[in-house]
Amino acid sequence: MGSGTGIRVQLAVSDASACPISAASTDVEIESLTVGRRQDDAVVGELTVANGGSEAVESPLGEPVFADGSRAVYRYSHDGGCPCQRVPDHGCPIRDLEAVGGQLRLSFIAPDLETVRAVVTDLRSSCGEVHVRRLTRSGLGGENGSLALVDRDAFTDRQYEVLETAHEMGYFESPKEATSRDVAAALDISSATFVEHLAVAQSKLLDQLLET
Repeated sequence: MGSGTGIRVQLAVSDASACPISAASTDVEIESLTVGRRQDDAVVGELTVANGGSEAVESPLGEPVFADGSRAVYRYSHDGGCPCQRVPDHGCPIRDLEAVGGQLRLSFIAPDLETVRAVVTDLRSSCGEVHVRRLTRSGLGGENGSLALVDRDAFTDRQYEVLETAHEMGYFESPKEATSRDVAAALDISSATFVEHLAVAQSKLLDQLLET
């Protein structure tokens, strides 16, 4: 990967059954989380929770390694093929990681869009849902370098689902691989509703790209 040519990716991953942190975050509010890998490729990490919620932490994490009355720290290790293990397998170390309400939110830097697609496809094979929340692509460097930013939070869940489904079904291909009626049927909505949601989603996407 050349200097200044990578893509920063932020993903939201739900139903990561192989990840003990995802399960724990459904019961407690995790204040901080660190994760790494040993030489045997097992995932190791620590999480901190408010002490009031420590009793709700699932037993696979065992007893806390530290507690001071206000918070408790747990240490864990596993090799179950969770996102914390799968993403680095593509050569992309995880830079930031959060777990909220059973959902993992992670970021990493990929060398190209092909790697991003490979990571998302891999995670979708083992997790319930994977959404790209944000992509930040660096420019070519120099004075003309720019950022192309896509903010997932700018879209409603339905708008993003419409945009994502249309893309996956080939609606934007030339020639089209799916009609508006095909995509609407897959979403179980009317063609008119699909067109309305898509128009708003595309407008928001263009607004973000043209502001960069």
